Amino acid sequence: MTVALKDLAKACGVSVGTVSRALNDKSEVSKATAVRIKQLAKDLGYIPNRAGRALSSQKNLNCVGILLPSVNSPFFDDIKRGIKQARNEYKDLGLDIYLIEEEGWDPQKHLKAIENLEAHGCKAFALCTVEHEIILNKIKELHERNLPVLLINNDIPTSERICFVGPNYFKSGQVAAAMLNKCMHDTYLKILIVTGPKVHNGHQIRVDGFISELNRDGVKYHIETIIEGMDNDIITQQETMKAFQQHPEINCVYMATGSGVAGLGAAVIADREHHRFVIACDEIYTTRELVKSGIIDFVICQDSKTQGYQAIKKLHEYLIRTENETMDDYIVDNIIKIKNHFEIN
Repeated sequence: MTVALKDLAKACGVSVGTVSRALNDKSEVSKATAVRIKQLAKDLGYIPNRAGRALSSQKNLNCVGILLPSVNSPFFDDIKRGIKQARNEYKDLGLDIYLIEEEGWDPQKHLKAIENLEAHGCKAFALCTVEHEIILNKIKELHERNLPVLLINNDIPTSERICFVGPNYFKSGQVAAAMLNKCMHDTYLKILIVTGPKVHNGHQIRVDGFISELNRDGVKYHIETIIEGMDNDIITQQETMKAFQQHPEINCVYMATGSGVAGLGAAVIADREHHRFVIACDEIYTTRELVKSGIIDFVICQDSKTQGYQAIKKLHEYLIRTENETMDDYIVDNIIKIKNHFEIN
């Protein structure tokens, strides 16, 4: 049986990139780790593919095209950090990355971006995009041409994608409702829900999970109103303040999106004569500061950096696979963080 790099990586408990760098005497790997990997390679009878390595050094065998709606959206910063980490790890294995960033969720702009990724020669795609007919058709076309598409952060289950990397949005909503019930037990909840654009499936799924858990726990509540902040700070602030004026009885706020949180915070601060329990999603700098200052009571985070890393890792594994195997989704954990997480002792 031929021993491959991925077999060595599994046996050593490290990544494929780490094994590659150790065998090629790269300085990024500690001496002890390199010695252990080389000894195990010898014990298992690993034979390096020198021809393949030489080819990889001359030419990018596989270019992964990435589309993120990350312009003016700091939420995606950690996803990009994960992508960068994966790129550094897999570049020695003939993998390159081409990233296109867009602002917002316009399907026409996203389609144009995907076409630009194709024109660049990308052989696989990691897309954070919207559920729209033209996008579904494009993903189907790529699939029929044996160009794999992985969806990151926002899933479209009806598409011809190979897998999804991202959070369990329904569970995130359930966690928010369960924590709200524990913190405001025996209180009749009068709730404002803030979402992002409706084209982002995850936001609505969070709301569905939130309401489902409230009902399952028998919580006494009423949804006073649901507003769409469009992932924009100004719009979120304006719509939230309008909701507070029209429904001063609101005693808790659930923000089902991570973008626009500065606008939410500004609205809560402007109306501090009314005490409201506030739950947010996704960890960015502004959210951390609002939690630290007590404006937001807690935040439910998703491991964004891991999403970026795993998207590239899974596409690399798909491109080098020797059998027609399916790819499992990679679902990151929902993590609850409160003020204490962000305070420096």
